[in-house]
Formats: sequence, structure tokens, C-alpha cells
Amino acid sequence: IQMEKRYLYKRHNVYWVRVRVPDKVRDIVGKTQLTKNLYTTDLAEANRKKHKIVSEMKQEIHFAERKIDGSLASLSKEDQIKELAIEFRTSSDKTPENLESIFEDVIKNKISELYGEYQSDAIFNLNNPEWTGKEPNPKAVKATSDAFRIINPKSNPLSIVSKIYLAERKKDLKTATFKRKESKINQFIRWEGNSDIKNIKNKIAGDYVTQLIERKNHANATLKNIIFDIGSLFTWAEGRGFGNINPFQKIKLPKEKKSSKKRRPWTDENILLFLQSEKISRNEFVATVVAMYSGMRLDEICNLQNKNIFDKCFHVEEGKTEAAARVIPVHPVIEPLLEKLRGSVKEDYLIRGIKGGGYDKKRSWNFQKKLGRLRQKLGMPEGVNFHTLRNTFVTRMENIGIPTNHINQLIGHKHNNLSLDVYSAGL
Repeated sequence: IQMEKRYLYKRHNVYWVRVRVPDKVRDIVGKTQLTKNLYTTDLAEANRKKHKIVSEMKQEIHFAERKIDGSLASLSKEDQIKELAIEFRTSSDKTPENLESIFEDVIKNKISELYGEYQSDAIFNLNNPEWTGKEPNPKAVKATSDAFRIINPKSNPLSIVSKIYLAERKKDLKTATFKRKESKINQFIRWEGNSDIKNIKNKIAGDYVTQLIERKNHANATLKNIIFDIGSLFTWAEGRGFGNINPFQKIKLPKEKKSSKKRRPWTDENILLFLQSEKISRNEFVATVVAMYSGMRLDEICNLQNKNIFDKCFHVEEGKTEAAARVIPVHPVIEPLLEKLRGSVKEDYLIRGIKGGGYDKKRSWNFQKKLGRLRQKLGMPEGVNFHTLRNTFVTRMENIGIPTNHINQLIGHKHNNLSLDVYSAGL
């Protein structure tokens, strides 16, 4: 059977284990593949022996990956033990009868590495009446106990289910969205204690949200995002048979007090104050003027290249929503400015010399922060920011009688009243 030979290959009639090393960590691991001689010609014996070795190899690769993203250094010794268990369980191609004994060998080595050989002996002799050594580290004992619970195929702790879920979602989410979702789920797991997912009831979910409200003082919009991110795990788990309900689904949030920081359109005075300031340079001027006359988002403007400006139109290829790809006429007022400022190469950006940032390396990431600092230095009112130039654009389009469906198309929204409801300040 082919499955029986997974991770196995023959060399001079003897079975070896082989695990491929991903490209991104080959420099750290120092090899393209990890191999080890099993010293047997018998396939059944090779299958019995391979599980411990494959687990250790995958751990080596996993920790190399954690070194790249910097997360390994932030893990406590106890969390590293639990991470070992998670990786062991999720990387197993099948569950052998002697799973616990295989894992015991693996975890003993890890505890010796982290705490020393004495602590490893003390933990595994905890219930041995003949053991005369000192008591083991209680935190290490609990982490070891949690690790054995995690590898038990009959249990579905949050850490295991979330790892499977996140691995699946990573393929279709933007990096920044994935990182946010991963962070919110992991924060909940640390708070709750990594129980079996079926034991997470409405009361636990409610208590978590309550403490977020009381301790963190989050805005309702932030709380909704947290509830959605964590709840998405439970909705997925319910569909896959890991859990029974989404305990976050029916949580109601308290009414939020009206904020004095409500976003508002730019007035003529705001526009003149900003554009006439000596503190702003070419990029800030161009981005603001283009936004005023096009309704484009900052990231869309930052991604404009010469090749996207032709036939007297801006051609937006992609953006925040499915409707973001669109064609926007260049207003005659700014057409001479664009002709003067555009470079000679198709790949030249309209907004030049800015460095991308954030998980998605957005060109607008650092530039947006710079614009915010400039507005603050100029003493502009709270609620007036770059994004509200879209409000300004929509309001002025509405005031001159442009139909709603045309406004939606220009700013990259689906054909409904969202533009007027959200962006318009009215007549």
C-alpha cells in the first residue's frame, strides 16, 4: 500500500526516513531534505520506527519557520512544549497504537533541552514511589500534562482545531487579515486555557467579551471584529464536526456613545490650509488633489503607475473590494498637473519614493501615517483625515446631481445606497 511508504525510501535495500525541507528555511536548516537510516529491511518495522523520527524532523523544520517570523523567541518554555505537541499531532500521517510512547521519547528530549536532564527525569518519575530526587518544576509538569492531552486523538483542544483552521484559511486570506485573525484567536486561547472546543459554551464567550469591554475599553467596531474573527473558527469547526455551536454568534454589545471624532468631509478651509502649507511636499500635494477629484482610496492612488493613466482616465486594477477595479475619468482641472508630474517610464509610480509597510507591504502604509502627522501639525480638526476626502468627493457629486449608481461606480462600491449612507454629508 502506498500510504505505508510515506516518508520512507530504500537505499541498498534498507529503509530510510526522508522529509523535504521547504525552500524558505533551507538556509537555516542547512539541507534540502532531512534523512535518517532506520536500519531495517522490513516495511512493517520501518513504519513503526518512522513516526518518532518524522515528528522530530518536522519539529526542526517548524522551529526554523518560527525563527523566520520571530515568533519562536517570544514563546515561553511551557508554550514550546505545547507547540511540540501540536506539531506532533498535526504532522502525523496516521495514529499508531503506541502514539504516547513515541511522543514520550520526543517530549523527554525537548524537556531535557529546555530544563535540563534532571527536570526531565523528575517529571517522568513524578508518580514513582522510588524516586528520591527533588520535586519537578510545576509549570513544566502542567505543560507536559497539557502536551499529552493535546496529542490524544480523542480530544480536540482549541490549539489543534485552530491550527487546522488557520492553515486552511491562510491560502485565501490577505496576509494582514490572516495575521489579525490568528492573533485574535490565539489571544482567546491564552485567556481561556486551551480547553476542548466542545466545552466552550456561550457563558465562556460572553465572559471573554465582557473582560475585553471592561479592561481594554475597545470601540464597538473593534469588538465586532474580534467576535467575528474568533467566531469564524467555531463556525468552521461546527461544519467540520469538531464543535457543536458558535458561542460568539449571538453576543450583543452595549450601545456605543456617540463619538465626537466622527469622520467628516473636508471644508474649503481645510483643503486650502493643507494644500498651501509649506510643510507638505510633492507626494502629499498630488495624493490629496487626486483624491479630491477622483474619490480614490489612498492605497489605490499609491499604486497608480503611468501605465494606469491613459485615455484621460485612471484605470484601477484592484483594491479593497471586488468592485474596486474600475475606470475613473481624470478631471480637467488636474489633467495639466498629471501631465507635468508623470514620469517617462510605464512602471513609474505617481506617488514616488515611498516605502511599503505592514504585513502586506502596502505602499500606503507609512505614507498614510506621514499624512496624519502633517494634519496634526497643521492643527486640522479631528475627524478630517485622508479617507474623508471620499466623503468630500461623494457629497459634491451628489450636490451637482450625479446619479447614485454612477457615484458608486466611481468610488468602487456595489450599486446600492452605501455611498450616500456612509460617505455623503448631504446637501
